[in-house]
Amino acid sequence: MSKIKNWLNDNIETEVQLPISKVMSIFLRTKVSSDIKKLEKTHCIKITTISASYRKHLNDEQNDDNDCLKLSGSYSHITLARESVENFLESLSEQEKQFPCHSWDISKNISHIIRTRLKKLQNSDDCEAIGWIKIYTATQKRDITPTITISIVGLNEEAVDNVIEQCQDIVEGYVIWKPPADEYRSIFYALIVKKSPSIDEFRQQWETDIRLDRDTGTITIPAPSKMIADDIKGVLLSLGEEKKSRMNRISEFIPIQRNIRRFVNKAIGFLLDEAKTQRIFVECKNPNGLTLHGPSDIITEIKNKINTIIKEIEQKITIHRLQLSSAESGLIRADTYKLAKIIERQTNTIIRDVAPDQTNSTLNTNDYDTNSTLAVVINSRDQTIIVEKGDITKIKNVDAIVNAANGPLYHAGGVDKTIADAAGPALDQECKQLIAKNRGLPIPTGKVVKTTAGNLPFKCVIHAIGPQYIDGGQQERPLLFSSILSSLRLAECESYTSVALPAISSKTYGFPLADCTNIVIRAVKQFFADYPQSYVKKVILLDMDDAACNSFAHEVVIDHRNAIVDDDDDDDDDIMNYELPLLTAKWCWQDDSDEKLYNDNDIRQIEEAFQQYLKTSIEIESKITCDNLRSATMVRYRIHFNSNLKQILKDNPKALNKRLVCGYQLRKSTGKQRAIIRYPVIQREKATPVMYHPKQLDLYDLKSITTGVYWNITSITDAAVQQAKVAIQKAIDSATVSEPFSITLNKDFDVHKKELINIATQQHIQIDFQQECSGQLSMILKGLKPNVQEAKLKITLHAHDTLQKQVDNDNELRIPEEWGDQNEGCNLVEINKNDPTFVRIKNRMKETISNVKINKIERVQNVCMWNHYAFRRRQLKKELQNLPNLQIEMELFHGTNSTEPSEIYNGDCGFDMRFCTSGMWGIGTYFAKNASYSCSRYAYQLPNGKQQVFLAQVLTGDVYHCNSDKSLRLPPKSKTVSGLRYNSVSGDTQGSRVYIVYENRVAYPTYLITFTS
Repeated sequence: MSKIKNWLNDNIETEVQLPISKVMSIFLRTKVSSDIKKLEKTHCIKITTISASYRKHLNDEQNDDNDCLKLSGSYSHITLARESVENFLESLSEQEKQFPCHSWDISKNISHIIRTRLKKLQNSDDCEAIGWIKIYTATQKRDITPTITISIVGLNEEAVDNVIEQCQDIVEGYVIWKPPADEYRSIFYALIVKKSPSIDEFRQQWETDIRLDRDTGTITIPAPSKMIADDIKGVLLSLGEEKKSRMNRISEFIPIQRNIRRFVNKAIGFLLDEAKTQRIFVECKNPNGLTLHGPSDIITEIKNKINTIIKEIEQKITIHRLQLSSAESGLIRADTYKLAKIIERQTNTIIRDVAPDQTNSTLNTNDYDTNSTLAVVINSRDQTIIVEKGDITKIKNVDAIVNAANGPLYHAGGVDKTIADAAGPALDQECKQLIAKNRGLPIPTGKVVKTTAGNLPFKCVIHAIGPQYIDGGQQERPLLFSSILSSLRLAECESYTSVALPAISSKTYGFPLADCTNIVIRAVKQFFADYPQSYVKKVILLDMDDAACNSFAHEVVIDHRNAIVDDDDDDDDDIMNYELPLLTAKWCWQDDSDEKLYNDNDIRQIEEAFQQYLKTSIEIESKITCDNLRSATMVRYRIHFNSNLKQILKDNPKALNKRLVCGYQLRKSTGKQRAIIRYPVIQREKATPVMYHPKQLDLYDLKSITTGVYWNITSITDAAVQQAKVAIQKAIDSATVSEPFSITLNKDFDVHKKELINIATQQHIQIDFQQECSGQLSMILKGLKPNVQEAKLKITLHAHDTLQKQVDNDNELRIPEEWGDQNEGCNLVEINKNDPTFVRIKNRMKETISNVKINKIERVQNVCMWNHYAFRRRQLKKELQNLPNLQIEMELFHGTNSTEPSEIYNGDCGFDMRFCTSGMWGIGTYFAKNASYSCSRYAYQLPNGKQQVFLAQVLTGDVYHCNSDKSLRLPPKSKTVSGLRYNSVSGDTQGSRVYIVYENRVAYPTYLITFTS
């Protein structure tokens, strides 16, 4: 059984890399991170972008830089997720646009202007596309004409076209003008000599950095558009003509509220068309308004007309508030509000969900300032745990909230400062009194205290002193567990019925988020188990951070009943117990105005270093990480003791019995020093610990969440609002489906039904089970189509995981017999030259290299890598079972070039395509049928002159044969197996057929061949 468990554990995790462009990588991180998180949550995988700088090794003839999208998770999850991720990437619009230039110097100047504009677009929440300028090497510049190449990625073609249009305006507006010599002299005289106006005044008026070059008689005009460049030319020509009236050029910004922008744009369209005929340049990309550039008299007239229209629309505006369920809201938000945008165009309305739009809304939304619920679980005694996203100071209907506090009860930042600021000075004053009652010492880590809630509508604030995470070996886990459990025990003593608490220690104190939320939830469940008849009936876990909320929601539905009581689990045993030594001194540091107290952990570290210094006179390096009281960040300080300290104590042995300045703390980054002060502490008798016997945890059921989400429908007529409401309801009705579904489960149907009900509840759908038949569990799923589809995916994953756990370690998955009894690790075993395998490989080499001499052949025996490969091979056989005559596995050669072979056979992935950056058939891992191909160009050179290549087992599967195509990132979609792609690509080059695979762990480095030729 242990061998099977080890095998399953080793094979659960895998990864796939999808090659993407640099600009796509940036777009995924900056513009659609929420969509990526949704894909992660839906498919239970991790999605990360890996930059080209991470992949420095080169393989074969690959030389371009590329990023990649890495999918990590179990093989079954990755298999189902990959198509969704690829479809999402394909739904985005990616274009490359080239703008020819007269010279590379001009290209450089224009690129600088465009790069500034692209940076603003990238940082703007309203732009749905970003661009990236390609950098050409000196060699490339010699071979091609001067060009600016921009890669743009956006949510749709319209967003990409918008960016291209802005870049086009900049390129066309960059003009190098050579007027006649007499006109240039007149312009130069007016701007530089007479300064009427000065060149700086002219630049400021036109917001354009024009440059005059006396050597060439040219004027560089980097204008925002060609129209403005032409106007600047006209004005410059008029400067030398004294009697000719000059254009008074101005730029005017007209603010437009976002909730009426659509109606204003429609109403002023004719005015903007009229303005363009009068050489007015209109910038309308700013979501907060538009800017007009042109002659002052025309601008003023048009501005007045537009403002009049805006006022008329503001008087007509009507807003209706609509409440939808979270599932219905998800339908409206899907694909970046695609449905909402369609209905907006059809009905001439603006549809926005209130929460994201509050900062821009003119409505009073205080009455709707509620938190959103992500998950609710309940045990058989109606003790409830709720996960919400929101501000803890604004939560309603709870008796007490828990504050993530530090030992000295300072309120530097984060949720601690938020609560203190909202509560007012009464809370801070009471905190100071608590420290005074504690003999001036910090509240110990793992303990709690309570204070008034001040201005907040709660009965009290419970201050939980969470641990600072150092390395996981300083009792951080039991200290965090204790702080949560102690908080709830205090609430129970006060007869409170409801408590809200955040992810304590997860932010400023650096506790790993997944570990933190796991411990917090286990502590809450432990409290409910220890107090079955508790006053506290409801605990709300909430945070403003999406990652914390999602982690809470993921963790709360897990069954933890065996997590704490398992005596064989050392980690879980440790989580219940900790022991901190009593403080033997108090240490403070000198702030600008007063002394600040260290927390108990820092005090112990400083006192230990201090006592060591007194004994040895040798100052050991001591570093502490303190809570910065100004920035609410953790800052590293070095502790230094005064060199004359020992002499002071020799002259006055009683100096330790009172306040003593002992040295200073140094912040290395700034060089700032602060005095550190020691106070004696009167020792108290250590309390006898009370044995704690935790009770068995309860089973929790997931409950349906029906949180309402508010939406605003804005228009200038009531009829349009009603049309939008009808359209929204019609869309919801049409998206509601009832579909049959079935999965294969061998046994324990009742157990699985409970899990499937939880999945249905999470997805806000109904599930009706049908009659069971021959291992098949049939059901009817009813709900919104996207939710039903996600439920199907999760149910499929559940069934797949269940069956995978039941799989026997059959012959196909066992390690080869010739490996003997090896169960782990990696060994190289040299093959005897008389062995048939050696002879076979030798003959295979000589087929294409007649003069080759085989020095040795070693069999690679990497158990972990083989398990991954064997598991993938079995899955591929299942996928291609309709092609029984297909050869899915081939024995092919591979040279590692400059990469040491040990990096391949000692690794986890083996042949890692992350090191691939380009190739004749795109980005993948290349293998050759003929030894001559790999040995002559890509063999690894040993210092002794010998060479090495691999003979590998490769899962080529369903192969797509084609000519060279450097743009390939994946095999094309298969024509033989519906819904799948080909597994590999093949082609012919340099007298050999080569095969390319585009994912890891589909090739195993079976033999390492050392040879000379």
